[in-house]
Amino acid sequence: MSSSASELHGVAPGLGLRLSLPAGARDVPKEALPAIDVSALAGARVTLLRGVEADGLSLRAVCVTAPSRQWVTGLEELVLDRASGLVRGGLGVVIDRWDAGAIHALSQRFEQAFEGAGRAGAGAVVIHGRHVLGFAGSERDAVLCSLACLEPSQGTGDRCGALLGATEIEGAFVAPPEPGLLVRTIFLAAEQPGAATAALGVLAAAGVTVLLARRPRPRP
Repeated sequence: MSSSASELHGVAPGLGLRLSLPAGARDVPKEALPAIDVSALAGARVTLLRGVEADGLSLRAVCVTAPSRQWVTGLEELVLDRASGLVRGGLGVVIDRWDAGAIHALSQRFEQAFEGAGRAGAGAVVIHGRHVLGFAGSERDAVLCSLACLEPSQGTGDRCGALLGATEIEGAFVAPPEPGLLVRTIFLAAEQPGAATAALGVLAAAGVTVLLARRPRPRP
């Protein structure tokens, strides 16, 4: 089965996801798609939730944006691991095998491919997909898009691979934000405990000095 069309979805300021569709694609009703709850993260929102099916193949795409004020290098591993957990739970199949690939830093974004196998009812399916994580807009919000494709394990050819290969992010990611003062202090404490202790001591002394200067003075 070859791709017959594509859709361009705006997912963040300056970024769009061009989603390649299989021939004969049918829309999956919104109510049949998994609920993506991001209410626990202030400012986060789901910018795309899309599903199509065609001849035993299922394609899912979800994109989320969130403020990145607490971002630090290395956090991508935690974010993408969490994204994989959400994908596994939202596919509606029994997962027998799941393999997440290495995280690659590519032109101001991170990408990670994954694959797996499972069971949908009495049939065996194979799973292919990938995560894309980056930053967009003047506020440098974090943008995460996850794509997952399922097809019968006894199908003809790698239909999912062709669709995922033709799906791409359009637009330009921006550089990640600088970590905030609190985050930098935590990392300094982990990497240079002696220097961090001295710095915190200076800050504490300065704080005491300010408090003493502002305390009410006794009247004569």
